Amino acid sequence: MTGSTLILAHAGEGATWQALLVVLSLGLVVVAVLAVLGRVRLDQADDLVLPLAGVAIVSSLAPLASEFLSDWVGWAFPAGVVALLAILAAALTPFDLSPRSPFTYGVAAIAIIAAVALHQPITLAWHPPPDFLPIADDIEVAITAPADSGDVPAGELTVTVTITGGSVQSELLAPDQVPTDPEEAGQLAVAIDGQVLTPEFVEDCTVDAPCTEVTFPVEVEPGERVIAVEYRRGDGVPMTPLVTDRVEFTAS
Repeated sequence: MTGSTLILAHAGEGATWQALLVVLSLGLVVVAVLAVLGRVRLDQADDLVLPLAGVAIVSSLAPLASEFLSDWVGWAFPAGVVALLAILAAALTPFDLSPRSPFTYGVAAIAIIAAVALHQPITLAWHPPPDFLPIADDIEVAITAPADSGDVPAGELTVTVTITGGSVQSELLAPDQVPTDPEEAGQLAVAIDGQVLTPEFVEDCTVDAPCTEVTFPVEVEPGERVIAVEYRRGDGVPMTPLVTDRVEFTAS
């Protein structure tokens, strides 16, 4: 089974990681503009430290406004990537970011084209409008083992997940294979401490015979751990609202 996007850093409205990308990207664009205006010097590698550190510090505040900042990811991210490459080129190569440099005009043109061309694909992949997402009516997922706030031995751990109001299967379906009801024969994305896993169900769960309860082994290291699961449509598309559960436990 394949779990694509990070569970704890989900796609869609209010995604904090998207807000972080937006602020990082806009910060890089600002640095590039300041370099063109002569306010920031980019003549050698050492000149990158202060502006990039400043961008990193400012971007740490992005989650505070993630509800609206995440909406800009389709525009900001392509422009930010172009700005980063331009900044690195200006500091590490003979290319010059200045008002009269052809390099500057080329960077500006590529940034605009990239933002316009990639806005829709990025938006659909990372930040789909609610109208594009399947509706979660009465489906719920619950991690029944391990217990929340419990203690377990480190090593191989068996996780049990119960699905109420729907079912899951172990294959990533093509869009034309998805059942009419998006709450049936769906996908279960799993992560431990934010790291997405590809679990193998003990049960034989298929499209024709999906499961309402699944178990799978995972490896856990000693310490405080978090397991999170998210139900998605059979082709991996998230539901709206998100259908998730998580437990925290101690492995020793």
